[in-house]
Amino acid sequence: MLNKIRNYFSFDNPLRLIILLLIIGLLYGGFSMYGKYMYYSKFANTAKIISVKVTPITIGPAIKSYQALSTIEASKSSELKSRVNGIIEKIHFKETEKVVKGQQLFSIISSDKVGRTIIFSPFDGYVGLSRVNVGERVTKGRLLTTVDNNDVMKLVFNLPENILGYLNRNIKFTATSDLIPNRKYEGRINFIDTRIDTQSRTIKVYALIDNEKNILKPGIFMKVNLVLLEKKDSYLIPEESIVNINSKHFVYIVENDIAKLREVSIGIRSNDMIEIEKGLNAKDIVIFLGQEKLKDGSTINIIN
Repeated sequence: MLNKIRNYFSFDNPLRLIILLLIIGLLYGGFSMYGKYMYYSKFANTAKIISVKVTPITIGPAIKSYQALSTIEASKSSELKSRVNGIIEKIHFKETEKVVKGQQLFSIISSDKVGRTIIFSPFDGYVGLSRVNVGERVTKGRLLTTVDNNDVMKLVFNLPENILGYLNRNIKFTATSDLIPNRKYEGRINFIDTRIDTQSRTIKVYALIDNEKNILKPGIFMKVNLVLLEKKDSYLIPEESIVNINSKHFVYIVENDIAKLREVSIGIRSNDMIEIEKGLNAKDIVIFLGQEKLKDGSTINIIN
């Protein structure tokens, strides 16, 4: 058989020899192409492995908060004015000292009627600077001084109407001031107005702050953080984990080095974390970096 093939492609027949060489060339080229295909196929499979960063689900409180600004006021404040025309006869207090209700503050010799008019403190508090001097002539309605009760301060601020549904007297707050570093005041909202301001579309609220050491002064600017809603034992993941597709929310989780796409329902967003209300289990591992290159079923390489 071999002799017949050898004789058929003998050198005596050049055409047959050329056909033989072509067949050998095609066979060589085919094996070469197959080898290259297998090599590049292996390389391509390696290139499809995508490096990602992952995190376990955090279980903790999901907190919906709101930041507001406030200028605090004294819980009781009064401007004392002259009730008559006359001359200041005597000033009975030292400026900025604590006074009690009914304490004499000014004596005025009235020019409207014979006699002396006494101005008393309307409540316990701190008296301000005197706006008049002894012997000075004053007219009815002239501001004499102020009295503030600073034992308890009012933290007054306005809130937008779109959070009205969260407002109640159990809302917790923390308040700080740049003027009083390392001091934080905490409490709950005490009073909520019954009407919304039609111009600003806001509602006024205030809370009371204990000021036993008289550190706070009326007019101090405060930063307020309100806790509108708090849900305990929530599933929390980094907000950047969320993938939005056609107005729906998804995340990628890890299953045996494979990325699996899961649809989720989201809840409260706070401090770069987002609550997952439905769609994940407590033991799921979530991809939070590199997911923009993934598709459902992608092979992944987890990096630190």
